[in-house]
Amino acid sequence: LIGAKKCLNESEPDFILAVGDDNIILRTFRDLGKREIPVLGIASTQSFLAQSDSNNFQGHLELINKKKHNISKRARIVAKVDNKKYPALNDIGIFSSKSASLVRYYLNINDELLWKDSADGLIVATPTGSTEYSYSAHGPIILDEPSVLSVTPISSIEKKSPIIIPNDSSILINNIHANNPVVIMDGNVRVPLRKDSLEIEKSKYDACFVQFSKEYAIEDKLK
Repeated sequence: LIGAKKCLNESEPDFILAVGDDNIILRTFRDLGKREIPVLGIASTQSFLAQSDSNNFQGHLELINKKKHNISKRARIVAKVDNKKYPALNDIGIFSSKSASLVRYYLNINDELLWKDSADGLIVATPTGSTEYSYSAHGPIILDEPSVLSVTPISSIEKKSPIIIPNDSSILINNIHANNPVVIMDGNVRVPLRKDSLEIEKSKYDACFVQFSKEYAIEDKLK
């Protein structure tokens, strides 16, 4: 576990405790970058991602010490924005920075044009992120951890529907025309898009969660 005086990049812990809401857990995985260190999320508020809370985290720490736990791996995705890469565990979206303003774009999957559209935005989500913003935009809920991603247009003028694609697909969004387009990772990290294209792909590095029982699984919380 990390000492109080060390930052994440200066430590090589066996486990990381992320105490707080889902945003704290998401930020922890972004800060980890390429390192697949298991994370135990301890909820201070309602959380989909946390595997523990204030009532039972001490017992869970004892289970970790006794090696009575599992490691659950969940896929992450990466956005390549102007030659720099940004990871996300939940989703990556492209929007106009001006509200009520359309984004016009072409969607290409594996170098083939799938559609042209004008919409309020577009979200690419992992199975973990399928219960978040993507779900609010009428995207599909992806249970468990299959090797797929969802692509969901938001209020599509062309009436495009959400699709499911293999997570090893290359995604290219190009010919982007919007009022100061912005790429948003996990609903938190906002990066202005200077060019007219954006690439998204599955990360080589998974998010590793400490897991004890299905009682704390995301799917059970959703039910």
